[in-house]
Amino acid sequence: MEILVLSCGMGGGHNAAGQAVTDELQRRGHSVVFMNAYHLNGKKIAPIVNGTYIKIAQKTPRLFGFIYFLGDSYRKLPIKSPVYWANGKMAGYVEDFLKEHHFDAVVMTHIFPAQTFAKLKKEHVKLPETFLVATDYTCIPFMEEADCDYCVIPSAELAKEFCSYGFDKEKLLPFGIPVRREFVEERAQADVRRQLGLKKDGFCILLSGGSMGAGKITEAVGVLQSFLTENKRNQLIVVCGNNHKLYETLERKYGANAQICLLKKTSQMADYMKACDVLITKPGGLTSTEAAAVGVPLIHISPIPGCESRNFSFFEERKMSIAVRDLKTELLPAIRRTQDPVFADKMRQAQHTTVNRFSTMKLCDFIERLPR
Repeated sequence: MEILVLSCGMGGGHNAAGQAVTDELQRRGHSVVFMNAYHLNGKKIAPIVNGTYIKIAQKTPRLFGFIYFLGDSYRKLPIKSPVYWANGKMAGYVEDFLKEHHFDAVVMTHIFPAQTFAKLKKEHVKLPETFLVATDYTCIPFMEEADCDYCVIPSAELAKEFCSYGFDKEKLLPFGIPVRREFVEERAQADVRRQLGLKKDGFCILLSGGSMGAGKITEAVGVLQSFLTENKRNQLIVVCGNNHKLYETLERKYGANAQICLLKKTSQMADYMKACDVLITKPGGLTSTEAAAVGVPLIHISPIPGCESRNFSFFEERKMSIAVRDLKTELLPAIRRTQDPVFADKMRQAQHTTVNRFSTMKLCDFIERLPR
């Protein structure tokens, strides 16, 4: 089959989900083109769109929350959103690309390209089967404008919410958020630690701010200092992602501390999750799903207001994570709870009960069954 996978660089999760689908389809022998949809409009617009989003999310998360609130309010109006019309301007570029290439299906891990396809559908352009993949545990503003043939949602428990925004229940595929194969494959913690050069014993904490290095990472490291001093075998791994300023700040303060390992962007996130005893992270939809697929005790901190607030609540309510709202008073007690093997096992069970570890395989199975 010939499949087009479209993403958008507004946060690493959309690209990670797209890459997961791409890798699995290619492993099965299919031909896949994976790209940022905005690249069809030249090389200038994609960095502008992506960079603006990342700066707002990193530096002014409250502004991002306000924009999300406006979007949630605007969707109640009986008219298309400005976002829809903006993405509709990409329709000509996408239509030209589709004329030059044949595809049996298009998988989109962001609503922006999906809105472009909705515009094409309205103009009666002949299109392949289209799939929109939701990468957060909620129906985000304007997702209902996508009008794809199918919408892949993170959980069947969210079907009612999606239907309330006009989605046809028959078009909802509750397969889960796609994750790469390495997050599903099981490996012994001792083997992974040895491979990564980590201490073979002691309690290991993984702290991550996602691809953007967002959240109160510096404050969290400060709070965790007292835990590290309790036992010299305890260790902390901090993943700063693309936030170079965060890495430099932590390097100046903690670079000489042998118990702290500072990383920039890493392609071995699955291994670090398997090596650690607990993951502390903001509640991005993709990272949270990857953690649940691995089965690592999870502590959520500092959600970016909006969809991450919904992820925060979804995981907390189903006992798949501990939601920490105040780092100074709640983070260390949360760490203590995850040190209890019984508590940690119950959390893993909740994760594997609610989150489909094999979501990518299910989606690819469905695509393969499409009529040619």
